[in-house]
Amino acid sequence: MISLTESTIRSYASEQSFERRREYFYSGAIYITFRQGNALLAECVGTDTYHLRVELDEGGIQSAGCTCPYGFGGYCKHLVALLLTYIHKPGEFTERKTVADLLENVDKAALVAVLTKLADRQPELYAWLETSLPVAAVAVTGAESKPRLVSQVSESAWRKRIKNIFRQGGYADYESAYGVSSDVDEITDSATEILAVGDAQGAITILLILLDELSDAYEMFDDSDGELGDSADYAGEILAEAILSIDWDEKERKALERKLAPIAKNLSDYGIEDGLELAQLALEYGWETHPEYVNDFTTDLDSAKLNVLERQGRSDEFLSLCQQTGQHLRYTQKLLQLGQIENAVHAAYQLSDPNQVLEIAKRLREINQISEAVALAEHGLTIEGQKYHLAAWLAPLEESQGQLEQALQAHLAVFAASPNLETYQHIQRLSGERWKELQPEQVKTLVQSGRSDSIVSVYLYEQMWDEAIAIAEKNAYDYTLRENVADAVVAHHPDWVIRISIQEAEKLIEPTQSKYYPHAARWLAKAKQAYIQSERKSEWLAYLTRLKTTYARRPSLQKELSKL
Repeated sequence: MISLTESTIRSYASEQSFERRREYFYSGAIYITFRQGNALLAECVGTDTYHLRVELDEGGIQSAGCTCPYGFGGYCKHLVALLLTYIHKPGEFTERKTVADLLENVDKAALVAVLTKLADRQPELYAWLETSLPVAAVAVTGAESKPRLVSQVSESAWRKRIKNIFRQGGYADYESAYGVSSDVDEITDSATEILAVGDAQGAITILLILLDELSDAYEMFDDSDGELGDSADYAGEILAEAILSIDWDEKERKALERKLAPIAKNLSDYGIEDGLELAQLALEYGWETHPEYVNDFTTDLDSAKLNVLERQGRSDEFLSLCQQTGQHLRYTQKLLQLGQIENAVHAAYQLSDPNQVLEIAKRLREINQISEAVALAEHGLTIEGQKYHLAAWLAPLEESQGQLEQALQAHLAVFAASPNLETYQHIQRLSGERWKELQPEQVKTLVQSGRSDSIVSVYLYEQMWDEAIAIAEKNAYDYTLRENVADAVVAHHPDWVIRISIQEAEKLIEPTQSKYYPHAARWLAKAKQAYIQSERKSEWLAYLTRLKTTYARRPSLQKELSKL
C-alpha cells in the first residue's frame, strides 16, 4: 500500500474546500472501488454518477481525474472522498486485473468465441472490427525480384465506414460538426495504428478516402468553431508521415500527387490548408533538405520525419536529427525512452522553457525517478519563462516528500503567476510564523494582478469587509462577485447588503420581463436576511408590502414575492 496522508490530499485543495469535501467521504458516496496496480478506480454518486481514477507512485498522487464538470481549482469533492476512502478504508478496494493481464492466458479460440458472441449481440461491432484491427502488409516479389509490401487494407470497407460518418448532420443539427470531428479523428487514429505496424500504403489509402469524402461533405456542416478543420489538418499531418515512410519512385509519386492535388484544392477553398500542404511538401521533397521558401513548414516537416524515425525504431538517426534541428525536448524524451536516464537528466538541464522542464519532470516521476524529477523541477523554477504549471505540479509533490520549505517556494511561484485564494491559504499554512512577514507582499501581488474575483475571495477570507465591498462597488456588472460579497458581509454590513440587494432587485423588476423575476427574488432574499440580521424585520415587511401593492398586476412577480 502506497503511503498517503490527509496532509497530502489537503495540499491539492484549499483548507476550507478540503473540509467541505471531506463531508462527501462520510456520506458514503464512493462505491464500486477497485485497485489496478497503482491505480485507484471508483464510481461516485453525486448529481450524476461519476467515474474516478487516481494514479499513485512513491511521490504520492501522480494524477487524478473525475468525469464531473468541476473546474474551480484543486480536486473535486469526489476525488477527495475517494482518497480519504483509500486512507481510512483500504479494505474496500478490490484488486482487479488490467485488461492485458485478464487476456494474457486466453487462447485465440476462446477470444474469437467471445468476440463472435459480442458481434452477434451488437451488429455494429463487426463493421468496427473489420476496419479497426491492424492487418500487416504482406511481402510479395515483383517481376524485378525485389520484395515489396502490399497493403491488406480493404478500400471498399473503409470507404463504406467513412461515408457513414458524413451521412448525418449538417446545418439542421448545430452540434453535428463536433461529433463528426471526433469520428474523423478516430479514423485518423486508426490509420496511425496501421502505419505503426508498417503498412504505410494502407494508411495513405484510408487517409485519402477520409479527406476526399470530407472535401465533398464539408459544406454540409457548421464548423464555426473550427473543430472539423482541425481534424482535417490532423489527418494531413499523419498523411505526411505515411508519405515519408515510403521510398517512392517517380511514377508512384506522380500518381499520388494527382490524387492529392484536387482534395487539397477543394479543402483550401474552405480555409483548410496546413495539414495537406505539409503532406504535399513531404511528397515533393521527401527526406531532402527543403528550400528556403518552405521554411514556414520546416519545423512541422522535421517533426514528421522524427515521428517516422521513432516509429521505425531508428533511434540513432532520430537523436541526430533532433540535434540538427534543435528539437531539444524530443531529444531528451528519447533518451529517457531508451533508458539513458543520466544522459536524459543532463540534457534536461539544458532546456530553456519551464514547460518543457515540466514535461521531462513528469516523465521522470512516471518511471519512479522521484528525486531527479523534484531536483529538475526546482531548477526549472530558476529559469526565465511561464512557471505557473511547473510550480503548481511541484508544490504538492514537495509537500508529500516532507520538503515544506521547497513546497512553500513553489506555492509562492504559483501565486506570483496566478494569485488565488487556494494558493494564498497554502502559503499561509506552510509559512507558519513567517506569515506576518510574507502576507503583505502576497496582498500586494494580489492587488497588482487586477483579478477582482481573486482579490475579493482573499479579502473575504481575511474578513476585510470594507475592502471587499469597495471592489464590489467598482464592479457593478459582475453580479456573481457582488452576490458573493453580499452573502459574506450580511452580518457585518447589513445596511450595504440591503441597499445593494434592493438596487439590483428593482433593476430586474423594472423591465417587466418575467424571466428576470426569480433573480430579483434572490436579491430580495438577501435584503430580507440583512433586515432580520439587523433586527429590522418590520421595515422588511413594510417594504415587501409596498412591492406587492405597486406590482399587484404582475402575477409572475407576485408568485415570486409570495415565497419571501
